[in-house]
Amino acid sequence: MAKFLLFVAVIAVIYFFVRAANRRGKPPAAGANAESMVRCAHCGVHFPSAEAMSMDGQDYCSEEHRRLGAGP
Repeated sequence: MAKFLLFVAVIAVIYFFVRAANRRGKPPAAGANAESMVRCAHCGVHFPSAEAMSMDGQDYCSEEHRRLGAGP
């Protein structure tokens, strides 16, 4: 009887460790806080669309790049 209880305890501990490891390994789900990204027309850097400065239908990452216009 003692061996059986020890076996059940070992299985329970392994189960909880595996379950905890699976929870930690999952990436966060893309939800309501996910933000779309845009590409700067001058330098090509990707950045959040909320920070974009637009001119003539193109997005720029900074005021200087917007002033310089589209890059090569």
